[in-house]
Amino acid sequence: MQITLDDVKPMIAELGFTLPDSVLSLLLSQVNAKSGCLEANYDETTQKLLLIYTAVRLASLSGARKISSQSAPNGASRSFAYDSAGTDYLLNQIRAWDSAGCFSDLPLSSKTVGFFGVVGGYQ
Repeated sequence: MQITLDDVKPMIAELGFTLPDSVLSLLLSQVNAKSGCLEANYDETTQKLLLIYTAVRLASLSGARKISSQSAPNGASRSFAYDSAGTDYLLNQIRAWDSAGCFSDLPLSSKTVGFFGVVGGYQ
């Protein structure tokens, strides 16, 4: 079984993440490469859930940005979070379901966080 962008993008959107399709496609290649192991060990429903959850978890760890706050009426401001806090439950579920260790070599538990800051002022 393989998953596509159409399988993953709704969940990423639901979680409020954005990630370029080009990066997401590369992550899907990494996840879909585990299909042989999955097919040998799990039913189709579990395979698809594992593939989707793993792709979303990797996306959250790959520089995906999530809007953490917004303002508007002419003081336009938008803040982003770059972390995996919103997908920790996915990691727990992946570990619970993947008893065969199909995804054990992927960096799903990384705590590396990117930082981007903008400083400005009035003149």
